[in-house]
Amino acid sequence: MEAGVEINRTMTLEICGLGIIFYSPPAAAHIAEGENYLIANYMAEDQVQPHIQRGTIVGFGTASPGVYILHILKGYPDAQTLAESTYKLRLGIEVKDNTLCFRDLYDLMDWTAECPPEQCIALDDGYYHITLCSNRPESGIVGDNQHIQVYFNTLNQMPNLVSRGVPTLVTD
Repeated sequence: MEAGVEINRTMTLEICGLGIIFYSPPAAAHIAEGENYLIANYMAEDQVQPHIQRGTIVGFGTASPGVYILHILKGYPDAQTLAESTYKLRLGIEVKDNTLCFRDLYDLMDWTAECPPEQCIALDDGYYHITLCSNRPESGIVGDNQHIQVYFNTLNQMPNLVSRGVPTLVTD
C-alpha cells in the first residue's frame, strides 16, 4: 500500500463481538491460521495490556455488536469535539509495513491472516497516539450505525498509556 494516503477516510465495520481490534500485519504474524487466539491470549487484562502497551494488537470494547462507522482522521480532536463526545478513549499503535487493519475482536477466535482490503488503511510506519470519540447513536442503541472518530497523531515513540484494565470506549 502507498503510505499516508488514507487519512480522512470512512470505513463501515460490522462486528459480532463486543469490540474492535486494529494492528499492522507483522504484529499478528505469529498467530496461526484457525487459532483461537482470543481465548488463549487476549481475554484477560494481563493478556491484553502487553499488546496495548507495545501497540501491537490494540483492542477496545464497544459493549455491543453492531455496525460502527469509523471516521479515520489526522491529529487530535479539537476541544469542541472532545466536549461533545460522550465516549472518549486514548490508545497507541505502532504501524509497520504501512498498513493498519481494523477487525472484529471475535476474528481472534478463528484467526485468518487475510484482512478484507476495505478494512485496511495505508499509514506511514511509526508510532501513533489514537483518540477515539463517539456518542450514542440517535436510536439510543449502541452499535446501531454508531459513528466513531478515530484520530491518529504521529509520535516519535509509543505513548504512555493507562496500564490497567481492558480499554473500553462505551462505559455505560
